[in-house]
Amino acid sequence: MPTQEEQQNLAVVTEYFDEYWNKANPEIVDKLCAENFVINYPMHGPRYGKEAAKGMMRGLKEAFPDISFRVYQHPLIASGPFVVGRWIGGGTHTGVAISDLAVGSLDNANTGKKIYFSGITIFTLKDGKIIDETAEEGTLTALQQLDLVAQPNPGKEIKYLHE
Repeated sequence: MPTQEEQQNLAVVTEYFDEYWNKANPEIVDKLCAENFVINYPMHGPRYGKEAAKGMMRGLKEAFPDISFRVYQHPLIASGPFVVGRWIGGGTHTGVAISDLAVGSLDNANTGKKIYFSGITIFTLKDGKIIDETAEEGTLTALQQLDLVAQPNPGKEIKYLHE
């Protein structure tokens, strides 16, 4: 049974995830995150502070107006100050060009390219506020879908011979 602190942390992260990632509402950061909040996703790199986190979502929304992510397959799990969750989602690049990617950029607006990928995020909370959001995401999958990283060539795989 989760402790009272864990139940509160689950409630905070549930609201944050629904507002920030599902509804793409960056303003929720002011309510639920600490002043020294850090958000770190491999595709975009770390962002320090509330304004940087809000700017990241605004940029994503400008490039992918329909972007949305949801908790997927398993409920959020709390342990002490940590909440962990698996998620899935994506969107269609029908907006502005985007250069905020780990590898390359979409130099043209409105490419129509779709991304759909999953990941796992670990949230750290202190005094009822999120202080850190660190994830491992399907960066390679998303970058391949955007044609920024080459996909494997079918038929060119290394085959192992069995004697």
